[in-house]
Amino acid sequence: MRTNKINNMDLFTHAANEGFEKHIRTQNKRALEIINQKINWKELLSPIEEKLEQTKNSEVGRRPFSIEVIVKCFILQTIYNLSDPRLEEEIADRRSFQIFLGITSGDSIPDETTLVRYRKRFSSLRLDKMLFERFNKQLHQKQLIVGKGTIVDATIKQAQASPSSNKDKDANFAKKLGKTYYGYKGHIAIDEDSQIIKQLGFTKASVHDSNEFVNLIDYTEEAVFSDKG
Repeated sequence: MRTNKINNMDLFTHAANEGFEKHIRTQNKRALEIINQKINWKELLSPIEEKLEQTKNSEVGRRPFSIEVIVKCFILQTIYNLSDPRLEEEIADRRSFQIFLGITSGDSIPDETTLVRYRKRFSSLRLDKMLFERFNKQLHQKQLIVGKGTIVDATIKQAQASPSSNKDKDANFAKKLGKTYYGYKGHIAIDEDSQIIKQLGFTKASVHDSNEFVNLIDYTEEAVFSDKG
């Protein structure tokens, strides 16, 4: 597990974090500050913690992290498109990430194995869906999602396994711009003003965009924008 010390010297402390918060102005830092300030973390995470407590098992890891730290790790990965190993490196390197997670030199950093295990538990208990819905509900309440218009689109995610391996039986083929893909399709609805994802769904790559259209809009928007698909 990665530590926050080199030759027993602190990489970051409360005092250093406070100085960074006051004096350093970056776009990344400001975005994470807004999320931290706007989200009621206790309200967001309480039902998730209760569900995890009811289904406790020993596979999450020997040294458990707070659910807030794990969820914030997932948010960082989503915002910055980071793999599990890369996130671990970035947390050790970026003070803005350290402040967002609320960790200092006395804390360990979630490693790749820990993140994978939590992600599997969230998926099996459908906590990922609950988290997404509750997170977006708060964004609506804070009027960060305006709801005037919705942009609907789809993107193809190629499977890691090859078709011949027969390891990924849920994936299938789709053609786009004359090129054949093997994998899945992500169907996404984005708030026009804030660019925040409002709704999403995943299907086999062959499912046509129009099949998921009604599942992505909430019929409260003034306009919906989509491509020909």
